[in-house]
Amino acid sequence: MTLIKIILFTLVLAVAITYFSLNKNNANLFEEPGVVERLQVFLKTNIAKTSVNHPFKELRTPQFEVNSEQLYKRVLSAATDLGWEVLTFDRENQNANFVAYSDVFLFEDDIYVQVQYIDQNLSSLHVESHSRTGRADFAANSGHIQALIHELK
Repeated sequence: MTLIKIILFTLVLAVAITYFSLNKNNANLFEEPGVVERLQVFLKTNIAKTSVNHPFKELRTPQFEVNSEQLYKRVLSAATDLGWEVLTFDRENQNANFVAYSDVFLFEDDIYVQVQYIDQNLSSLHVESHSRTGRADFAANSGHIQALIHELK
């Protein structure tokens, strides 16, 4: 009977930690395309990136009504405000690499940002985030991308 209680307690604890992590990382579990599809991504992959037709609306390539040079400066400032460490940046090509550390275990996630010129007053942002360790990120990389976009808006 004690073994069953230990197993049940461990299972409940694992589910609680998973739910807390997903919630903290803005997993948007109940948004399209649905809970099952999102869980499959967040519990099986350790990378997220923006794209034009991404199935998760929060990871669709964002556009900003500013020129690319202004957006690039805002990206560098926003990353610093988010507490990300700047690894490299290239003003000429308007890209940068950052590292974000998780709160509890200090896992490292690499973030690459590329500002893209559309026209004189319109730019877009390509962002990729991937974990250095582990096979699942519990939506941490998606959370980094969302945090940056939110900070820029």
